[in-house]
Amino acid sequence: MRRRKVRGMIDEGRKRIASIILASEAGGRLSIRITILLTLLLLTSSCGYRFKPEGGIVPEGAKTIAILTFVNGTSEPYVDLEVTRAVVDEFLSDGRLKVVSAETADLLLKGTVTRFGITPAAYTPDGYVQSYTVSIGINVSIEDARTHKLIRQEKGVGSVFTSGYGVSIGDITSTKIAKETAIKNSSRDVASTLRSRILDGF
Repeated sequence: MRRRKVRGMIDEGRKRIASIILASEAGGRLSIRITILLTLLLLTSSCGYRFKPEGGIVPEGAKTIAILTFVNGTSEPYVDLEVTRAVVDEFLSDGRLKVVSAETADLLLKGTVTRFGITPAAYTPDGYVQSYTVSIGINVSIEDARTHKLIRQEKGVGSVFTSGYGVSIGDITSTKIAKETAIKNSSRDVASTLRSRILDGF
């Protein structure tokens, strides 16, 4: 019954779009850009689609999430804080789940940084390392904040792109800054992958 209703709404939306496009062609009053914008608006309004976290693992009715500070399971100091910050920023930017405190949240996100890797990426002609790549891996669980029932575990979530940084021979400060930037970029990659898995299902 629900599928039939949605299909009818889609058909109705298509008819309205077609009539607007025909009117624009006949009268020459609407530009192509305006026609495209109207088409998108009609698709989202008449077909009943909304940006909701329904494609992933989020239970129906969940609107808020608390992101607890990640546990650092590596020997790299502060990488847990960078990953936590990146995940919080990712969910704040997405907006489908409101990030709140653990006391008022519908869901709890807990995570551990399980892997931190630095791999030489390039060498100078005399054999010194010229640049490195950084990669990060995490394990995450999603719980119902009230019952603490486990909803989903995501293991081995890794950065989609490893982030590289150059080595400045004799300039420790510049190398350190480059490494910190690479860790931030790799953390953002991990956070983006995690957000996609939770909210979009892939």
